[in-house]
Amino acid sequence: MRTAIIIIMILLLTCLLPAQSADRLEGRVLEKNVEGKIIPVAGANVFVVGTANGTSTNADGSFTLLKISTPVKLAISSVGYKPDTIAISVNTFITVELSAEAHELSEVVVEGVNASSTYEYKSAGFVQTMSQKELFKAACCNLSESFETNPSIDVSFTDAITGLKQIEMLGLAGIYSLITVENMPSIRGLSSSIGLSYIPGTWIKSIQVSKGTGSVANGYESITGQINVELHKPEDKDEDNIFFNFFGNSEKRFEGNLNFRKNLGEGIDALTLLHGSFLKSRMDGNSDRFLDMPLGNTINFLQRFHIAYPRRFENQIGVQYVSDSKSGGTLNGYEKNTDELSLLPKEYSFRMKNVYLRIFGKNGYVFEGNSYSSVALQWSFSNFKQNNDFNLRRYDGEQSSGYFNFIFQSSFDSTIHQYRLGLSFQFDNFKEKFPGLHFERTERIPGIFGEYTYNPADELSLIAGVRTDFNDLFGTITSPRLHLRYTPHEDWVLRLVAGKGVRTANVLSENLAFFASARNLNFPVESGNYPFKQESAWNIGFNLTHYFLFEWREGTITLDLYRTVFDKQVVIDLDRDPQSVYFYNLNGKSYSNTIQAEINFQPVERLDARIAYRYVDTKQSVNNKLVERPFISKNRMLLNLGYSSERDEPDQPQMLYDLTIQWFGPKRLPDTELNPADFRSLKYSPSFALVNSQITRSFNNRFDLYLGIENIFGFKQNSPIIDPENPDGKYFDSSIIWGPIYGRMVYAGLRWRV
Repeated sequence: MRTAIIIIMILLLTCLLPAQSADRLEGRVLEKNVEGKIIPVAGANVFVVGTANGTSTNADGSFTLLKISTPVKLAISSVGYKPDTIAISVNTFITVELSAEAHELSEVVVEGVNASSTYEYKSAGFVQTMSQKELFKAACCNLSESFETNPSIDVSFTDAITGLKQIEMLGLAGIYSLITVENMPSIRGLSSSIGLSYIPGTWIKSIQVSKGTGSVANGYESITGQINVELHKPEDKDEDNIFFNFFGNSEKRFEGNLNFRKNLGEGIDALTLLHGSFLKSRMDGNSDRFLDMPLGNTINFLQRFHIAYPRRFENQIGVQYVSDSKSGGTLNGYEKNTDELSLLPKEYSFRMKNVYLRIFGKNGYVFEGNSYSSVALQWSFSNFKQNNDFNLRRYDGEQSSGYFNFIFQSSFDSTIHQYRLGLSFQFDNFKEKFPGLHFERTERIPGIFGEYTYNPADELSLIAGVRTDFNDLFGTITSPRLHLRYTPHEDWVLRLVAGKGVRTANVLSENLAFFASARNLNFPVESGNYPFKQESAWNIGFNLTHYFLFEWREGTITLDLYRTVFDKQVVIDLDRDPQSVYFYNLNGKSYSNTIQAEINFQPVERLDARIAYRYVDTKQSVNNKLVERPFISKNRMLLNLGYSSERDEPDQPQMLYDLTIQWFGPKRLPDTELNPADFRSLKYSPSFALVNSQITRSFNNRFDLYLGIENIFGFKQNSPIIDPENPDGKYFDSSIIWGPIYGRMVYAGLRWRV
């Protein structure tokens, strides 16, 4: 009986199996490619005609349909292929071969607009790239004026007479940031106070701003960050052959710039950059008898060549020459010489004559068969001379420098593990003279460095490096650096940067502002020609960046925190005596903490918005007391809006509108309580706001006209000079500057590309 039941069940199952197979249809969708090979079509749609019963093919082109009752018709379709309909009479494995569309798809054009300022997503360091589009938002005559729309960098005048500007990053002066041109140290030493103006804005292709200590391959001097300037390049075929810019403003400052690129033969390209500017109009907007800006003229010339020869070699060489003259002071005294001024105690004259010469080059070779292995040599020679007369006080400075940096880079087996090894040599000779002072020193600094990069995946990257330099004047310097990037989610990036930076202070050239005052200069009485130690500090920073879409337009939110702690520093003591400035080595604490939040997005199409807030806590031990560093605003806010009309074709006209609002909180000012009441400054400056705007009419991609206003509401610091009636008096001081020293400024210009 048991055996009979099993036989019956087997028979029933045998009958049922054909019934289930008849309800199921399997098959593959294929195509014959241009080489005649049969390949599967993945993602093709297969549907029973007249029903919703359908599916898509797998990667191998196969599909399965259930609940099929033959006869039936199937519709098969896929993008780029002719749709097909076939009749199925019996359930069996079928094969369908699709044919490509006879006509070509119309061209699909994907358009996008590069943001004017971006944060590099995959960089281990927190690097912001400012494109030429960002630089064109403002008058931007030179590098020092290129950061008007950047919340990370402050720009201010050093004093009320010389017209010199200084930058600040992470709550500290720009001298603590390494400024490089195409990753070669450029503006440093005696030229740090004026060198920013020797890179015209029209020469700049882009600027990379990175906070915290940079790569060890670029030297040991970066403490708060690195500002790298990429100039226009002769070998860049996308560059305009001729670019001309003319600029003029309401103070009758005029400048012209010419960029001329030419191919000189196979693999040889040349680029000539020429800049000329002058200011001849005497302006005294606050009626204090002093010129608001010094008169003068500047000629700046750069010739560079790129030679791609022989094979796999890249060579660059360039030479820059700058001649810069300025004269300022009182309306009736700025043209007087020293003998004449000695008879005119009510008059004041400032004269500056600078000459800068730099020859530089790069030579590189990429090893055959391994594009990740290469060697490069960077080199430069420079000489900078400055002769300055501050009324009856004269300052002369000269710096001669040489720089060599040899880099070998390669990888271990794959790009996951990469490394750089290098040797460098820096030579600096400084000569400085001031009444009663004569500083002269030579530093010879050979160095070695190594840097390892770990890129195991898109989510993680690490750069760790260390360099050791042997300074024959100050001893051995060791500078470790670490950059770490982690993305827990593709829209979130965390970064950590830590490292040590070292630099030699040039206390005279970096503090020219105090020469334009009656302050006496006081230096430590120590043995040796140069009484200061090298400055050194540790910097650690954390950054969080969130990438998001707002109405399908990209945006970023960033939050960063940085702390800089000095173990050695030269203190500039302005509080002990309002008629003196004391320079001495730090004996106590010195630090700077910063927090910055920033959002960049497009609230509506073609409207770029940037909103930022920054808090700074910077203190230093001065005369054995921990106090706020002067001239630093604890709170700063920035709003930048840029709108551009639609442009479908490059030759169509376009309008661009830019508006920047900056708000600065109060700044502590040096103590002047020991002065008579009439010659005291405020203890804290008032908060103030500056509004700048610019309108650009781009007639096509070749010709632009622009019109702008800086400081629209004309805010300026009243009475920027203490006791301007008595330049020879002991209370005269033009160095306590916390705001603009002139009011509204209107400017206009044109750009022409050929």
